[in-house]
Order: sequence, then C-alpha cells, then structure tokens
Amino acid sequence: MKNKIFIIALIGICTFMYGCRNAEEKKAMGPEDVVEAFSKALASGDFENARCLCDSIAMKDYIEGYAEVWNRLQKEDSSALAIAASLLSEAEMSIIRSEKTGDGKDVYYRIEAEGNVRELKATVKKEEGEWKVKMITDAL
Repeated sequence: MKNKIFIIALIGICTFMYGCRNAEEKKAMGPEDVVEAFSKALASGDFENARCLCDSIAMKDYIEGYAEVWNRLQKEDSSALAIAASLLSEAEMSIIRSEKTGDGKDVYYRIEAEGNVRELKATVKKEEGEWKVKMITDAL
C-alpha cells in the first residue's frame, strides 16, 4: 500500500508552497531553484504556482494529469491523498547535476521518500528573463 501511494503521489512529478513569486524573485531563481519549486508546487497540489514556473503550453498535459489524479484521490480516498501528501512533504529532493543544452539546461535530480527513489530530468529554458520548466522525463 505504501509503495502504491508513493507511485500515485509521484505521478507527474516525480517533483511552491508560496504564491507565484514576483518578477524580481523569479528572475533571481536559477534553473535548479525553478525545478525544485515546480516539484514542491506539484507535491503540495498548488497547480497555479506550478503553472507560473513552467511553459504552461508545453507542460499543460503534465500538470493536468497530475491535477486529475490529485483531485480523484481527494474525492475517492482523501485519507490516501493525505498520506501521499505527507510522504511527499517529507521527500528529499537533491540535484544530481545540470548540463547546458543549446539555449537551456537539463537539470538531473533525485526524489527519495520512504526508501523509494526516482531520478528525473527537467529541461528548462529562459523565457523573458525567467527560467521555465519545459519538460520532465525519467533520467536515463
């Protein structure tokens, strides 16, 4: 059951507790900061902030898929959602490395919770002076 909850919770992130940051704060965020904030926003169910931190067109399906699972769990089994949210709030996220790629960066990171580990890659690019998440995939 614990593993199932972890998998459900990591659908879509595999990983901002605060409102959309103002333009100055967002411009000061580096690619790794944006990836971490995006993952935290998804993990806490804060989809509006997640949209502020990504290319909302490229990541639309990603966020909507995550929100759909979140909302379904909330309706069908709110206790499972509470457990998953608790696990995610205690999850450890660590940046493995960043690599420059053309006009952006690939940020490789790891999320670990309850002994389960997932390694992911976020592709980020600058838009109007701010780093935005363009894509999240499994790290190879």
